[in-house]
Amino acid sequence: MLSLAPDTQAKIVVGQGIAGVRLGESEAQVQKALGTPAYKTQEGKDSSWGYPKAPLEGRIGFDQYGRVNGMWTGSRHQKTSKGIGPGSSLAQLHKVYPTAKCSTGPFGPKSVICALKSKYHGRTVETSFPFFYRNAGMREVDIGFS
Repeated sequence: MLSLAPDTQAKIVVGQGIAGVRLGESEAQVQKALGTPAYKTQEGKDSSWGYPKAPLEGRIGFDQYGRVNGMWTGSRHQKTSKGIGPGSSLAQLHKVYPTAKCSTGPFGPKSVICALKSKYHGRTVETSFPFFYRNAGMREVDIGFS
């Protein structure tokens, strides 16, 4: 039986990617992994592709060179190798990622955003875990170059 490293089996790879898409990949690589997006948006020099259905249930962002610079998922089927993803509790996150730095979120004192910083391809990456309400499950997971 083939044994894979935990990050190889994970659908969310902290500091690297989600649903088979990695930071720095080309538009062609994203389309190969996820198929044709449901919609595309242009924001200045950057663009994004929307995948509202499984497996991603989120968006992929591209820089002006057509390379992935960020992504997010709201899919409860996407989890890290430690079992954390949308729907996870704040207590579960703290238990398996004790080094995550948490602060009050954009929706006031009842919201919180926790983040892990890492390096990928020589650049700083932030993996964010936002909770709109502390007692509710995690809303999404965001991964992007800082």
